[in-house]
Amino acid sequence: MGALIAICLAIIALIGFLLILIFGDEPWVSTLGYLVVGSTIAIGGCVAYHHLRIMQRTERASVLTSLDCSWMSNELENSRVAFLKFKKEFETIEGTRKRKTYIKNKLREIRNSDEVRYRKLVAMVGFFETIGYFGRVGYILPNDALELYGPSIRENDEVFRGHILGMHKEKKDKEIYANFLWLADKAKLK
Repeated sequence: MGALIAICLAIIALIGFLLILIFGDEPWVSTLGYLVVGSTIAIGGCVAYHHLRIMQRTERASVLTSLDCSWMSNELENSRVAFLKFKKEFETIEGTRKRKTYIKNKLREIRNSDEVRYRKLVAMVGFFETIGYFGRVGYILPNDALELYGPSIRENDEVFRGHILGMHKEKKDKEIYANFLWLADKAKLK
């Protein structure tokens, strides 16, 4: 359909251009020719803009579908199971400060002693890191990600933020999971 419209617009523009070339010394004809060419260019621009918007939405939907497939993968399913088991370890600890300290220390301990378990636990954070990057550079709208994964992002932020900030200090690198933290900050506002 778009190609047919483009061909029709090109033919109309050509007719207008020919009117100008052939009857250029007649003021009313050249004015008509310029009007035809100008109108055709304006209509063509509007049609092109409309098609670009459709392509952009289609591409965004494709990226979101791909992300959803990753979310449903075995790796992230295992990560969600490990995450829920880990949360049970500290759900009975009273007081936010004590709980955050426990989580931070426990994650550091797991990172240093059980690499397999640690990778399972942080796999979701890595997934949200990718989504955060996509949102920051404009591949997707952050609100799309927050509509799909907002509760999980906030839950992971509650558990991992202190650990991540500790790694920033320890490794002197504030880029570690920076896109996840950016996305989690957006999720808090929603």
